[in-house]
Amino acid sequence: MALTPPTIAKHPHHARPLALAALACMLLAGCAGQSRPLAANGPGPDDPPVVRNTTQSHQTLDQMLQQDDFDLPRALLLFSEEFYPEFSGKQRHEVDVEAKLARFDAYASDLRAALRRNKTPRTRLATLIEFVHVKLGLRFDATDPSGAKADNLFFDRVLQNRTGYCVTLSLAYLVFGQAAGLDVVGIRVPTHFTVRFRDQEADGQPYETLVETTAAGETQQDTYYWAKYRFSTTSVQNGVYLTPLTDKQIFGTIYNNLAGLTYLRGNNELAVERYTKALELAPNNAEALYNRALVLRMLQRDKDALKDFNAAIRLDPNFVFCYLARARLLFDAGERAQAKEDLGEAMRKRPDWPEPHMMNGIFLSREGDLDAAKAAFLRVLEIDKGFNAARIAIAELERTRGNEREARKWEEEAGIR
Repeated sequence: MALTPPTIAKHPHHARPLALAALACMLLAGCAGQSRPLAANGPGPDDPPVVRNTTQSHQTLDQMLQQDDFDLPRALLLFSEEFYPEFSGKQRHEVDVEAKLARFDAYASDLRAALRRNKTPRTRLATLIEFVHVKLGLRFDATDPSGAKADNLFFDRVLQNRTGYCVTLSLAYLVFGQAAGLDVVGIRVPTHFTVRFRDQEADGQPYETLVETTAAGETQQDTYYWAKYRFSTTSVQNGVYLTPLTDKQIFGTIYNNLAGLTYLRGNNELAVERYTKALELAPNNAEALYNRALVLRMLQRDKDALKDFNAAIRLDPNFVFCYLARARLLFDAGERAQAKEDLGEAMRKRPDWPEPHMMNGIFLSREGDLDAAKAAFLRVLEIDKGFNAARIAIAELERTRGNEREARKWEEEAGIR
């Protein structure tokens, strides 16, 4: 199986990518430094409005990114102005930054006024969810399962088109919620991005939940993500997952996704540069390390790729896809015993996933054990009947044995005519 290119931020309910695909929500997170706790009864009519940091009005995007926290809405617009032309086919993408910021402030003022009518954390959260998904009309773009549409990355385009993915939908919660005085921050979980909402009840008891921005504001608790993704406690201690992000770290996720789009346009060298920029902004982004490693492999820079795989696994020892990618690299380099150790680790951690069994079949077929390889590919199909890469691999095995009719049968089952 060929090395699969990295993907970018995805909806959490998407089917998993093939064995070496990048897990996404390498996506965005929020800014702990900008959270603004509410009083027990929420923002009052006499509370002063949140004031924009006008000292940054003349800074460039690069100057802003030198700081941990900054004027996030302005930075998002400057990012769009700088990079969107590369993907739109136009020479320029002129953004009237000051006019759009004034409009953002008006939106935040409307939200703040609506929040004054709320007396409980749940009603305040419901008002925020309604603002994002009803007033702004934002929704998840189900036509872009691989995150390949540039418009879904750039915030001004998301607001105009009213569609986005987990990172940019979460940004709407952050941009407008923080400006209205709510304590909302961005949170990264494996391959996904979500928003943490904090508040307190009238009796002073804390209220906290996570908001699924791709599911129209559905709420979840931390335990949901622990059970779904099985990331390690080490990754949380390292600030990789379930940790509020600064503005700078949010932009680390955004540059990670920009690098993914750059890869899809065929510019691997520039993609590596942008993954490197993502890691300068957020060194603990294990998924950016993994993505950069995959592209480095395509550039035949295997030693550099191995360093990135190693670093990603140190950050999250449960990063199964990274074990698989490192196993493939080691196997190709002739380090078969070490490769099989990584594969065994992946199988132990996620025996319910088809991808480790798929790679096991690949290794066995390359070693000439075709019967065992076919058994591994059949195991893949037992776990996931729709995993057509296994059918194609079986067809190749049968063709190697001279069983052309059997090979054609498996290819037809895979949809190859």
